[in-house]
This record gives sequence, C-alpha cells and structure tokens, in this order.
Amino acid sequence: MTNLARLSELIGTARTKEILFTARLIEADEARTIGLVSDVLPDHTAMMQRALELAHVVAEHAPLTLRATKEALRRLRDPAIRGRDDDLIALCYTSEDFREGMEAFLTKRIPNWKGA
Repeated sequence: MTNLARLSELIGTARTKEILFTARLIEADEARTIGLVSDVLPDHTAMMQRALELAHVVAEHAPLTLRATKEALRRLRDPAIRGRDDDLIALCYTSEDFREGMEAFLTKRIPNWKGA
C-alpha cells in the first residue's frame, strides 16, 4: 500500500491506475518525462560515470543536513509525525558542522564536515 501511495503521489492517481491496470511497460523517455527517473543514459559506462558524479556531489554536503532532510521526507509520509521537525532543526543548527559551515562560508573556504 505504501508503494502505491508513493507512486500515486509522484505521478498522479490516474496515471498510476492506467499503468498498473494495463500492466504496460514504461519506456525510458516516458519514465523521465513523468518523473520516475531523473536521467536516461546511453550505456552502463555513462551510468556509472553519472553515479560517481552524483556520489561526489552528495559527499560534499553536510552529513547532518542530509540526515535531517532524509528524515523530514520520511516524516512527510507519516501523518502521525508530519510537521514535527523541532528535533531535526536542533540537530542541525546546534551542531559543530553548522558552526563549521558558517565559518567556511564567511572565510570563503570549503567546509570540513565531521557529522557532529
């Protein structure tokens, strides 16, 4: 049920019904157009190169912020805890990484994240 809800939220109920009831395959370009995938690449080598690029980008971001963002997105799917984010805000804004990020920004240098 959860996966159907997520798919319906992503591409809409009508499109979800049409795809599931007809059991048709979705071609790569359509998958990109409707938001199921973000990239369509020509081959395995290009896919691996893109994966490495994305991994490097994500690895440069503050780990606590990434963790809080992932948790906040998870909470959006749970009505019982939707909107409860004080702990996530405190986690980020009271961290050593927040101070490091501010200092790095002010001194125009790359931050050295510690996840603390």
